[in-house]
Amino acid sequence: MDLKEKRKQEIDRQKEHRKEQIIKAAIAVFKEKGIENAKMIDVAKKAEFGVATVYRYFNTKTELVIASGAWLWDDELRHIHSILYEEDLLSHKAIDCVEKTLNLFLDMYHNHADILGFLEQFDNYVVKENIPPEQLIKYEASVITIKKDILESIALGKVDGSIKPDIDENLFYITATHALMSLCQKLTLRGKIISKDDEIDGYFQIEFLIEALLGYIRQ
Repeated sequence: MDLKEKRKQEIDRQKEHRKEQIIKAAIAVFKEKGIENAKMIDVAKKAEFGVATVYRYFNTKTELVIASGAWLWDDELRHIHSILYEEDLLSHKAIDCVEKTLNLFLDMYHNHADILGFLEQFDNYVVKENIPPEQLIKYEASVITIKKDILESIALGKVDGSIKPDIDENLFYITATHALMSLCQKLTLRGKIISKDDEIDGYFQIEFLIEALLGYIRQ
């Protein structure tokens, strides 16, 4: 590799690092001020860059919101993958891998309520701004990793006998993830509305839903 190529690689690394700094700053600002209220100048101040630098990497606030959402999912999924693909877990039944993946929502509820808040704001922003699906391809690619994990685990479970052979993998994935996300966001963001809402701790409600979902597919 010649000096010119090495220099180019170093510049590319610096650009990626700066881009990540901006995304992390944006996430912090979005959580603090809300996506709707946050401005690009707020992100620039948080990242300690000039606003022109932020616009050099992201032409619009929408681009930055989408990139932030994708980064958050990737960051959270790195955590679940570190658990899913531990050597000792690989020797377990596939149903255990499905459980670990669904427990991502339990972890978000217990440890990352801010992520749940961001994701709800993200969805609302996408609807309000009427962002077309083609602009969400990168975000979808990050989210879809969970789908890949669940579908692969169910397919393996049908072989190892831990999951019923007649389960519709896609139906299970869509229903399970939508139900869990909705419950987590309801418990975290809206909390008690009527007097009976807090009779059962939210953590146990999510655990119950996960176990019900696993009971449906378990052989």
